[in-house]
Amino acid sequence: MAELTCKLSPLVFAELYRLLGLDRTRRDDIEERLEELNYSLEWLGDAADAYSAKWLDDAQYIASDTADDFALSAEHSLLATWILAGLRNTGDSYDFSSTMRTAVQERVAADAPQLEGTRVSSLSPIIRGWTLGRVVGLLDSSLPLVPACPPNDAHIAAAYTGLVEHVVHLGDVEEPWPELAGTALYVRTGGLAQALRPPPPPAKLGLVYSLNLLMADARRHLPGNIEEMLRRNWIRWVERRNVLTHIKSEDPSEMSFSESAEQVRTWDQIKYTVLGITQFVCQEISQELQESRPQALRMDPWSYLLPEVQIEW
Repeated sequence: MAELTCKLSPLVFAELYRLLGLDRTRRDDIEERLEELNYSLEWLGDAADAYSAKWLDDAQYIASDTADDFALSAEHSLLATWILAGLRNTGDSYDFSSTMRTAVQERVAADAPQLEGTRVSSLSPIIRGWTLGRVVGLLDSSLPLVPACPPNDAHIAAAYTGLVEHVVHLGDVEEPWPELAGTALYVRTGGLAQALRPPPPPAKLGLVYSLNLLMADARRHLPGNIEEMLRRNWIRWVERRNVLTHIKSEDPSEMSFSESAEQVRTWDQIKYTVLGITQFVCQEISQELQESRPQALRMDPWSYLLPEVQIEW
């Protein structure tokens, strides 16, 4: 499997910064965030122009099987997602993400028509919980997501990476999947949720407590329709997970193992579970980045990122 890092095309950053520069509703928040780096709002336009020039210089040489080779180093994504994290209190990121993705696709069609009809990972950006990510695999156009920055907790980061790898592999598996493939996603999702929001004693609170806290935070990061879909997904989710892991239910009124196993064998059945845990991880990352600046961004990050996109010296 290819390295799971958030290496994106210059085009992604060109459109991302262009849109941030045009965003009047979040202008004050964007300006305040940039000031922490001693950048002005004008920097957004300068950066967008530099990335766009790099993209146009590369576009003529890009082919579907080599497109990811033209992606920039992951540090560009780190800077972008740190800036975006400053917007996590401004509402959900879905509309902004959708606008950015559409702008990228339109420019690919105009500037690199040879890529039409192919899905290129480095040209598949997405923003969830104001964390920038790259969509990998062929299972879905928006999942799984590799974030620009892992969570601070190394164990949570490793567990989430394992989930992404598993979902990517399922793209090559014919549906209905073997039951254990879907069960593994339930087990990992539950483990991640409890690690993100550990429940206090008594143990009976467990996973329900964790999911309730995570959903409470997610409400301000989700449009209403997506929030409702996730809310419905978690109804009886813990019950299904428990039956899948413990095999036998203690309550005869609950679903049997066989009934639960039949609900984890296709992407449509599991998608909102993956979407939910992705949202939870991404909103955790943006919260961590909102409150601190990674060492790699301590000085003047643009001064050492710019040479990678310069086409004239």
